[in-house]
Order: sequence, then C-alpha cells, then structure tokens
Amino acid sequence: MQSESSSTLPKARFNPRRFIFLAALWITIGAFFGFIVAGANGVAPDSWIPFVVFGFIAASFLFSSLFVASMSRNLKPILESAQGGIAKRILESAKGGISPGRRVLARVGKLQEAGLTVSNFKHLFIFTLTVFPEHDAPYETVIRQFITMGELPNFYTGRFVVFVEDAESPGYGLIDKDPPEDWQQKAAEPPDTYKTQKAERSYPDKGTGLLGGELHLSARMSPARLTANVIATLVFLVLGFLAPFALVTGGIDTVATFVQDLPKTLTGRDEGNFDREKLRKVYDRAVAYAGNRQIHSMNIYKGYVKLTIENPARENAYDDVVMRGAVVDSRPDGTSASIKPEETFRISDTNFATLEHALGDALMHGDKNQLLYIGFRNRSEASTIRNNNTSGITIDERKFIVVTVGFDGDYGSTSRTYDVATGQFLN
Repeated sequence: MQSESSSTLPKARFNPRRFIFLAALWITIGAFFGFIVAGANGVAPDSWIPFVVFGFIAASFLFSSLFVASMSRNLKPILESAQGGIAKRILESAKGGISPGRRVLARVGKLQEAGLTVSNFKHLFIFTLTVFPEHDAPYETVIRQFITMGELPNFYTGRFVVFVEDAESPGYGLIDKDPPEDWQQKAAEPPDTYKTQKAERSYPDKGTGLLGGELHLSARMSPARLTANVIATLVFLVLGFLAPFALVTGGIDTVATFVQDLPKTLTGRDEGNFDREKLRKVYDRAVAYAGNRQIHSMNIYKGYVKLTIENPARENAYDDVVMRGAVVDSRPDGTSASIKPEETFRISDTNFATLEHALGDALMHGDKNQLLYIGFRNRSEASTIRNNNTSGITIDERKFIVVTVGFDGDYGSTSRTYDVATGQFLN
C-alpha cells in the first residue's frame, strides 16, 4: 500500500488567530506549572489555591470550546457542499473558486477515543477509514470527528458509512451522520467487493490542529520557521511559568532574582532570605510595612517573613502577617489576648547590622542547612541587687530587644540569642 506524499498539501500560512490562541494556551499551561512550583515552595499564599483551581478549570473549558467551535467551522463547508450546496460549489468552481465535495462509501476499519469531551457529551473519536471513490482506487485515511455516545453504535468496525471528501484536501473529509435516504440505502447494501477490498494507498494522518491547523504543520515548514515556532512556544511557556512569581512577589525584580537563582535552586544551594542581599531587602520591606506599630515578634524564614504586629484598627489586637515578596497575607491572631503591651517593641528598636552579625556568628556554630529562622523579640532578664543600706534585696527586671537565630536539629530545635544593642552573644 502506497503512502500519498504530503508534498501535495498546501503550504502553511501565518494565521494571526491561531497564533494568539496558541500563545494564550502555552502561557496558561506555563502559569499552571508555575503556580504548582510556587505553591510547593511556599511562595504562593494558600488563600490563592481555590482561585487558581477554578481559574484553570474555566480556562480548560474555554480552550476546549474554542477548539471545537473552530473545528466545526472548518468542517462545515465540506458537509454543506454535500447536503445541498453542490450546485453553488460547482458554480464557484467554474469561476475559479472551490470545487465541491462529494459523497462516497467508506468502511470503518478502526475507531478510538481521542480523550476530548465537550458540551452535549460530544466525544472526539479517531476514525481509520477505507474509502471507495466511484472512479478511483480505494484508499485509507484517518480523520477526527465528534460524535455522541448515543451515535457510537452506528460506527462499529466493518460498518459502512457515507464519507464526504474534502475537495480542497484530497483524501480527507468527514462522515455524514445524516445522509440522504438513497445514500443510507447504499451504506446498508454496499457492493460485496467493498467488504473485503484492501486500500491501494494511504494518506498521512493530518490530525486536527488548533483553530483549524493540522498537527503535522511542521513537516511543511522551513527549518527557520520551525525553529521560530519552537522558540516562541518556549518563550510563552517561560512567561507563563514566571507570571505567578511576578504576581505573588509583586515585581519583575523578584522574578529576575528567581531566574538568576534557578541554578542554585536546582542544585540545592539557594539560601533564600538568608543570603545577605536578600536579607537586607526583606528587612527593609518589613520596616516599611511595620511603620511605628507595636510588634510582638518578627521572624525571617528562608522563603518569607512572619510578623505578629499591632492591628491599627483594634485596641490590644495583634495580627499574624506573612510577607512573601511584596505580597502581604494578614490574618487575625488568636493569641492577641495573651500578648501584653510591655512584651512588644517597635521596628526602630531593631537594626540590620546586629541582624547580619548574629546570622554570621550563628552560622559559625550551627549547620546552615538546618537554619530555620532569624528574628527579633523582646526579652526580660531579672537580676538581683543587694541594698547596702538595708538588709533587703531588690530584683531589677531589664527588658531589651534580642536577635534569635533558630536551628532545626536532629534532636529538636536549638537557638542562639544576641543583644541587639551590643551584638553580644547571650546564650
């Protein structure tokens, strides 16, 4: 059985609608995986998960609907030409237009579901047909067409159907599911020779591309254009992948940092916020956010900053705030009632120099791979003073701000504490 050369097929032309559709599709796919990575690394807030899930479900339905609508639009002229518009198509052909399609008998050799279901429970099936032209040798072709599950019993293997050939693309077309009565009779009583006759040639599987293109467009593209298409696809995928990070972190600067640190992330060498430059950035963001409000605790983790900070709208109320890049996720703190004002401090009581010094000193005594957080808190320290004039003893309770560096060890967590004012290691 000979295979018809694809060189007879028309050359691919640039289709702006198809380009826009594919760009949106690849960006969406990239964004989907970007959100998965962002969520797995604690970058995307948990509150975004429902919106992301429903958003991608809606996008899937939208792309499927556009795909089916385009497919139906491209196949409609073929069926119309065989369902009453033949005279008009012949007239167009005489004027140099499109030649009409024609009905022929075809035998179903194989069918399989393509895995796409749309509204009204229409399923996309792949049909392998042996087609019997009236004045030509039989040939084999593969088409894709939507049918309902109720119509499926009409297309079993060996069944004869009415096939409408596409005059513009020899060897291709679609099954006429509701042919005229005379053709229904022909399909019910085909010539005996058709039941066993083999195809003498076959046409390559064109598939069904997006917005009317074929899957094997690359075979008709020049190497330069094929390369451009591959590069464009990768660019859109990368843009989609980075979009969640830009959205979550609130800026291109963080996205650029993510790309720059990607090799370190892949090799497990990314230090996150514990890197000196990043530590300075997240500290400055926390300073800008806190302003002059009272703070109960401020801890910088590898991927985010957590503050327990005064709620400006409520008295003696403190919120848990998680800062990931420029995105702030604020939630009421259930322990507000247990926080005393004297246990708090202001951001002006802290300084970056001591923070950096404490981190460097702590890493000299601890494993950086087990580093959990570094942060500020208020600390009370009581000392005993003997009064020389009396026999009494005075207890002096001193409150001061400390930097705490926490490690997650094999046998529980440990920490090192430093005085913010002096940088001195306390314990």
